[in-house]
Amino acid sequence: MDVTSTQITYDISAYAQLDEQLRIKPELYLDRLCVIGLASSHPLLDPELRKHIGDVIKVEFADNVKNSVIKGKRKKQSLRLMPSTKLCTIHTSDGKEYVVRAAIKGVLMEWNARLETDPTLVSRCPEQGFVAIIKPSTDDNQKIFSDCVPAI
Repeated sequence: MDVTSTQITYDISAYAQLDEQLRIKPELYLDRLCVIGLASSHPLLDPELRKHIGDVIKVEFADNVKNSVIKGKRKKQSLRLMPSTKLCTIHTSDGKEYVVRAAIKGVLMEWNARLETDPTLVSRCPEQGFVAIIKPSTDDNQKIFSDCVPAI
């Protein structure tokens, strides 16, 4: 994904109670779209930890994400997401599963179908291995990231 606009990266902290494995990063671009992917602190992006949890073998998107209608200029029929909405489950060769949630309220603009055929993109090339693109339901950056902390 080639993006030339400035981006702000955050790690999710407040949603950890939803799933202790939830370590995702929404990146807000100047055009008000949020790209959801794994945070740099996620175990799948740490080579040492990956030795213990195995390699990514499958990314399974939730049925409501796969079946969502994403069309039209304003995507009015697109799937409405809440912070706790499950986007996908990442499976590793050691049997571990990582659930990725939307983390913000908004509208699904795109999900990365490439992950179904090449699941290793998630850990091998995080920029191309993004999970989804969401248009937040508000234009207020402070409100969007009120439960997020800057990535380290």
